[in-house]
Amino acid sequence: MSRFFRCLSFNQTKSRTRLGRWLRRSGQLLVVFVLLYIGLYTFPQILFPYSYSTQGVTLYARFPLPSETTERIAEIVNLIDRSELAVAGRTERIFVCNQPWLFRLLSPMSAGAFAYSLPVTDNVFVANADLVHNVVHSAAPDFNTRSFSAVAAHEITHGLIRHRVGLFHSLPTWVVEGYCDYVACESSFPNAKGLHLLATGQQHPSGSFQYFIYRQMVSYLIEDRHFSFQQIVDRADQAAAVEEETIKAIKARDAE
Repeated sequence: MSRFFRCLSFNQTKSRTRLGRWLRRSGQLLVVFVLLYIGLYTFPQILFPYSYSTQGVTLYARFPLPSETTERIAEIVNLIDRSELAVAGRTERIFVCNQPWLFRLLSPMSAGAFAYSLPVTDNVFVANADLVHNVVHSAAPDFNTRSFSAVAAHEITHGLIRHRVGLFHSLPTWVVEGYCDYVACESSFPNAKGLHLLATGQQHPSGSFQYFIYRQMVSYLIEDRHFSFQQIVDRADQAAAVEEETIKAIKARDAE
């Protein structure tokens, strides 16, 4: 332990110059700030005075949770249980960050996102959410609304994927995000519009549309080809081929 604090500059020989003392104190303050932030990031419950638990899911908020919370959690669990990655007895923690500063604090790398799943702890941080009406709003300029239950299921699935393949997996985005959106049963991009664009060979510049394609690719492999998650992983490096197969299947259904 003494070595640890010595490395953090808490047990170093005192400097004889004013600049040296200032640098030492600045270093100590920086270390304290980093440690506090890591603690807060790992155990954010201290910022959320309200919570409700049922079916293995605990929802945290800075406002009194409405009666609809039970229904929202039931919807989340129903979505997760459809996936072969569901783990019996696993517990989940979801933090509703309805103040922009709070979501930025706990999800600094997720500007404009609906939510974020923290590796290691699997804590899920959700942006501006309305539990009564089952809606989450992101800060993105367009395609910025999704259902709360779907967003939560999507982020929980990130944790389930890490549980299955390891924390430091290298799965491509189309597999990870496509599978998470498949479990959530929705994308931020309008479903009818997305299918029409794919069936008619058109594109859309938004990232939302790209995620919609990923979901369709995973949906095609699971529902048309009856693939397991591992079989999807086995085709992870064949994104172009899977996308081509998916679009052909969509066009064939559209022509019927």
